[in-house]
Amino acid sequence: MNKVSVILPTYNEKDNVLPLILGIQNQLNNQEYEVIVVDDDSPDGTWRIVQELEEKDNRIHILRRCGRSGLVSAISEGIDLSTGDVVVWMDADLSMPPEKIRDLLDEIDDYDISVGSRYTPGGGTVIIEKSQDSLLPAILSFIMNFAIQKMLDPSFKDYTSGFVAVRRRVLEDIELRGDYGEYFVDFIYRAIKKRYKIKEVPYICGARKHGVSKTGTNIFQYFRRGRKYLWTTLRLKLFTIEMK
Repeated sequence: MNKVSVILPTYNEKDNVLPLILGIQNQLNNQEYEVIVVDDDSPDGTWRIVQELEEKDNRIHILRRCGRSGLVSAISEGIDLSTGDVVVWMDADLSMPPEKIRDLLDEIDDYDISVGSRYTPGGGTVIIEKSQDSLLPAILSFIMNFAIQKMLDPSFKDYTSGFVAVRRRVLEDIELRGDYGEYFVDFIYRAIKKRYKIKEVPYICGARKHGVSKTGTNIFQYFRRGRKYLWTTLRLKLFTIEMK
């Protein structure tokens, strides 16, 4: 493995982005890397913090998107800008620990894709006592993953991960499709069907450190998002049946 590109899609993450980037740098300080932050013109000035870092370190880049928004398009634009042999992307709210990046990269030597997984032995989710914002998404994510496993391929466990290291040649073959987190169901299942070698690496998903969840703040918002996951899963299942 030569250069690693880490992509961070952000929106209103001013309190999280600096410690996250510093944590990533600490994990990659023994190899060539770049960190690309794709910010959807955050009102809280997230992009300004990254811009200041960029002025001091040519390995850090900020793409401030004005008039464009969305998780999947942000990751895709980051991929287009990246130059690494391996591309990593993750959430910017510190729920995905940067120290696990090293574990993902250690596996990518033998695999095409390595995925941070909450549902393999050793993985899990931190639940904050009396916090609906912590408990509800954890329960719904578990149920969603269980349903997707039953419908698609049960050998893979965390279909809603979004914490991943991917060889560039895979990204040249499989384009990201989708609106929000359902893109990962689509991406990883197509990779499975194309017989790419995939490894799940356990990690503990922490609670958001600062700011507000982008997934939703109440059960109705979660279910609205969930419909897209289920529709994507059904589409993939039907497409597979048609191909047989």
